[in-house]
Amino acid sequence: MPDGSWHFSQLPAAEAALVSLDADNGAIQALVGGFNYHQSKFNRVTQATRQPGSNFKPFIYTAALANGFTAASIINDAPIVFEDAELESTWRPTNDSGKFYGPTRLRHALFKSRNLVSIRLLRSLGIPKAIKYVERFGFDPTQLPRDLSLALGSHSLTPLQIASGYSVLANGGYSVSPYLTQRIEDVDGDILFDATPATVCRDCEQVGDSAEMPVEEMATLEDILQQTEPEPTLPDAKRVIEPRVAYIIDTMLRDVVQKGTGRRARSIGRNDLAGKTGTTNGPTDAWFSGYGGGIATTAWLGFDRNAVLGNREFGGTAALPIWIDYMQVALKGRPETNRKQPDGLVTIKIDPTTGLLAKPGQSNAIFEIFREELAPKQEAVLESIGGDTSQIKEVMQEDIF
Repeated sequence: MPDGSWHFSQLPAAEAALVSLDADNGAIQALVGGFNYHQSKFNRVTQATRQPGSNFKPFIYTAALANGFTAASIINDAPIVFEDAELESTWRPTNDSGKFYGPTRLRHALFKSRNLVSIRLLRSLGIPKAIKYVERFGFDPTQLPRDLSLALGSHSLTPLQIASGYSVLANGGYSVSPYLTQRIEDVDGDILFDATPATVCRDCEQVGDSAEMPVEEMATLEDILQQTEPEPTLPDAKRVIEPRVAYIIDTMLRDVVQKGTGRRARSIGRNDLAGKTGTTNGPTDAWFSGYGGGIATTAWLGFDRNAVLGNREFGGTAALPIWIDYMQVALKGRPETNRKQPDGLVTIKIDPTTGLLAKPGQSNAIFEIFREELAPKQEAVLESIGGDTSQIKEVMQEDIF
């Protein structure tokens, strides 16, 4: 246009949805169910069930961390084949790049979104155990597939369900339920309804540990007359993830933004952002879910008829820009969230190839966080340093299942 503005020459065929929650109590901050309400009244946030793809991986990784795995656990990124009489054809899952990278640390596998590592991780963890654990994020276990495709988000969920799950990751491990209406008043200003959502109270656990409370002095008549009715207290949100596990998975999801598939989010200029991309086969669905500043947000893009978006459309290219545009505004004026490290965690220098203790003076050693009882005790052998993975050697031929 002459004034430099842009106008649509046609209505977009693709749809998108975004939902954002206050991670501490589930209050819906924003909800956009599609491109235009008058064009389509279908609310894709609450009604559209779509495959989340890799957007679901953080829940599987959290379950693994809670069951004895560490961010430095080594899983082989190698070809895998599934043969099942109930399947129409043999399933050969691959990484988006089509390449395989061999033994890989879990932290690296998550921020690089390695599919084969996620499948093998779920196999080692056990499908029943994983399904039982991810119920803590609000997912209905009866609706989840009882096969290894669960690791790649093969089941369909709404964006609101995904955002609710990410709110647990965002608030440090507490279960909250999304809600839309805060208060209803009549024409006279009388309150007909006032929401009392379960709310995260991080100090409550410490208060509950107090052994002895001070004895109050007897109130005087003047004190009694001046007393006002106390404010109703909100119920405390239930902790569903152990604090140390919640802290470690948060550091791993921050690496997705700093080093991995969510790097574009660094343009917001904050250090507390964390999240995960998601792309389904085709690709037909593009996702980004993440959080920062106490807000958890999910963005989705795709066609209602499940058409292919395009060969080069991924969660990090199609959905993440939507998430960034929203979060840049939503986070204005909100301080960065700096989590306090829980007791019982240790930071240790490890060998990046094996995940074992680094040798003294090892030049390529990196720091990793462990639960105290799961910290490595064995030192990496000299031959493994610098890329020789004989210490964790695994057959690189195709596994058949």
